[in-house]
Amino acid sequence: MIVWLGLAFKNLLRRPTRSILTILGVAIAIAVLYSLIQFQDNYEKGLKKELGSLGAHVMVVPKGCPYEAATIVLHGGKWPRYLNESVLEEIQNTPGVAQTAGIIMDAILDFKNNENRIFMGIDEDYLKIRDNWKVQGSWFSSGEENEVILGENAAKLEGLKVGDTFTIREKNASFRVVGILETTHSQDDGFYFMPRRTLQRVFELQDKLVVVLVKLQDIEQVDTIVSNIRAKDSNLNVFPLSELLSTANKLVQSTKIFVLAIVFIAIAIGAVGVLNTILMAVYERTKEIGMMKAVGASRMDVFKLIWLETVIVCTAGGLTGVGIALAFSKVIEAFVRGLLPYAAGSGSLIGFSASTVLISVLFSIILGVLAGGYPAYRAASVKPMEAIRTQ
Repeated sequence: MIVWLGLAFKNLLRRPTRSILTILGVAIAIAVLYSLIQFQDNYEKGLKKELGSLGAHVMVVPKGCPYEAATIVLHGGKWPRYLNESVLEEIQNTPGVAQTAGIIMDAILDFKNNENRIFMGIDEDYLKIRDNWKVQGSWFSSGEENEVILGENAAKLEGLKVGDTFTIREKNASFRVVGILETTHSQDDGFYFMPRRTLQRVFELQDKLVVVLVKLQDIEQVDTIVSNIRAKDSNLNVFPLSELLSTANKLVQSTKIFVLAIVFIAIAIGAVGVLNTILMAVYERTKEIGMMKAVGASRMDVFKLIWLETVIVCTAGGLTGVGIALAFSKVIEAFVRGLLPYAAGSGSLIGFSASTVLISVLFSIILGVLAGGYPAYRAASVKPMEAIRTQ
């Protein structure tokens, strides 16, 4: 086998330009395959992580689309409807509710940095739900309103540290930075946090909330508690985050059809390119193949040689494709995030994965096995005398 592999490599190197172009054709197809698999996998993981990081079991929002509301909660933005603050106490008094946290949010577009600055008004109840928080500095002082805690990414963007002054020019308001949130690897890293009353005053949203997060005493009682909260006010949209995650997963899964269609087209183009190249090589080497058979090479020997050349080309294309996907992962990811501004999480959507590398390379080998079958059969069917007379 080693001898045949060596001979196959030599034959490919005889036409380096054609071999390189064929390898690149396969590489592009495999790069698309790798990138889409990684995006699909990491997007789903990011969505689960962000929903899980909320630390709550139930979300209460104004009447409307709960999935639109969840997107705004996870990634910030202008809220189209509001809850009256009085519902917070009603929800807290519902049997089975362990903890509630009322949140008010708003956003300001920073034209200078082309960033959407997202402000979140919270109180100490929020810390009881987000128990994974660690703040460098301190929490808000009692009775002091003009204070802000910055997510790590927000602090880097503003170039601020604990003790500095942060100014919202659009609102003509200044705040002392009392803390910087340690990295959470979630949307919180880019948020600006201030006392709930402060945000309501600065953004003129007195007595308004955008969402109430609810932690339950017993998660097994979620259906009963959700029904009880819904019965309190018909204008409330109440849903467990497990239900949202299930529905979101179904939506993500449905995109796989589209992803597979793109992959199929890319692979088909690559396969046709390989088939065409190897067939052309067989045609050009008809006399050579005839001479091989005339001096004793069997049909299987010829088949094996052409088949190995195809597998080598596709395997090289697979490895190159993975390399291209990894080398340009940041560019691809930036493009995806440009199309999907709410792409889940701050983590990487396209990165190194040993399992995805293995899948991609195995797929390229299978492509070589299938694409090389017909050209190898054609080469093996060449009759020595006819081949010699053709050239």
